[in-house]
Amino acid sequence: MRAALLLAPVLACACSAPAPDEPGTPAAVLVWSRTHDNAFEIQLDGRRLGELRPEGAGWRLRGDAVHAALSVEETPLAPAHDYPRRIRSEGRMDGSRAVFRQEYTLLAPAAPLPVEGLGLVVTGDAPGTNDAEHEALRWWLAEQGLPPDTRPFEALHEQETGRELRVWYEISGRRVDGTFERVDAAEPAARLDSLFRSEDGALKIHHQRPGENGRFTYHRQSLELADRIASAGAPELTAHECGCYGYAIAADFTTFGDALYRVEADWLDDRVGAEFFVGFERRGKFPWLGIGNRRRMRDLARRAKAYHLKDANEEPFAEVALDLPADPPSPGLGSIRYRVDLVGAGGARDPLARIEDEPERIGIALYGSEWQASLERLDGLLAAMPVQVVRGDGVRDSQLAEIERLVDAVRLLHAPDDARLADFTSDVDAASAARKVAALLAPEAGRFQASADVRPPPPIPGPGAVTSHAREP
Repeated sequence: MRAALLLAPVLACACSAPAPDEPGTPAAVLVWSRTHDNAFEIQLDGRRLGELRPEGAGWRLRGDAVHAALSVEETPLAPAHDYPRRIRSEGRMDGSRAVFRQEYTLLAPAAPLPVEGLGLVVTGDAPGTNDAEHEALRWWLAEQGLPPDTRPFEALHEQETGRELRVWYEISGRRVDGTFERVDAAEPAARLDSLFRSEDGALKIHHQRPGENGRFTYHRQSLELADRIASAGAPELTAHECGCYGYAIAADFTTFGDALYRVEADWLDDRVGAEFFVGFERRGKFPWLGIGNRRRMRDLARRAKAYHLKDANEEPFAEVALDLPADPPSPGLGSIRYRVDLVGAGGARDPLARIEDEPERIGIALYGSEWQASLERLDGLLAAMPVQVVRGDGVRDSQLAEIERLVDAVRLLHAPDDARLADFTSDVDAASAARKVAALLAPEAGRFQASADVRPPPPIPGPGAVTSHAREP
């Protein structure tokens, strides 16, 4: 959860009265706001449910009938290097014997979008092609308190893939060798990995297209990724990521067993996405007035104004629309208003939630006959967007990851049980994501069936992939 939220003053929730675009009176309004001692008070329709308090790198959740703790530890795998590092989270709750653990190896620090898109100097490029970007990446590493040296990450990537690290996003924030388990269970409940998309049995290069004499390819030649959650006894959930302009910007396709759907990003100003655009800038919408910063315009172009969730026939079944400030602060996006709707086969919209995410508080207005059912549907919809939730960086994918964390906290406060404790422990709901996506798609299952030639090939590890740690008992 971003630090700005921890430092903000308490404001009254503006969600208590519906805005003009809201469909009448909400079934319930949930509000998180900072208290004087840095905790978050959680309210339901003005009644206090509990508090979520930061504790080290983890959290402590308290309510009338709930006392749960989430601890987080990070350990470098080699004492001489900061990365790769093993991340371990453990969740416990008073009155329950269950202890849940999620762990994975983080190959490199996650970066905001302007850094994620930086290229490295690689063999075969014309001299000077990426000198400035590579140097900017080194400076960013130094700002994180790390050695300003990309060579350890380059070596790790080349060992795994057999090719040079061309764009930072190919390794930025990647999680491998991940497991989620109940500690006293014989086998993990789920495994999670960030792998690579395949094409003809090899690593897929984004928008690789031969030109004259077959020599021209997409200028970055960046790899496409695939984030996978494999739960015991359930189909695999895999988000196949597009790599436009050298960014992991959206899920191209998501497969769930034999089902297929798409999470398509609608960019705020997509026309300035190309690096070679020379534009103009002012406060407001495109076109800009006055000479603009090309890199800033390119990065702002990657702000999503909506995520359209579409079935196998490219028909929408849900939408998450964003209202964004025209001139956001740096870093971050500033205040965001989300409109979350489910869409039926005939195009009819079923309003699910309106969310106000501000530096000082978050409010969620839930619609439907019962707020508990609507909260569960919202939770399931976020589980169906694994790339957006996991790789959100405050510029590209907004603040959906922190919203997902707070939704899990409310679910546990309202109905404490081991299953909700497991979701509170895992930031991707690893053990339950498959079940939630199955429930989301089941009412109109036929919409998500596609022929085999339409489905993307299964993801693959890099040809030189190695197990990154020895598993502890």
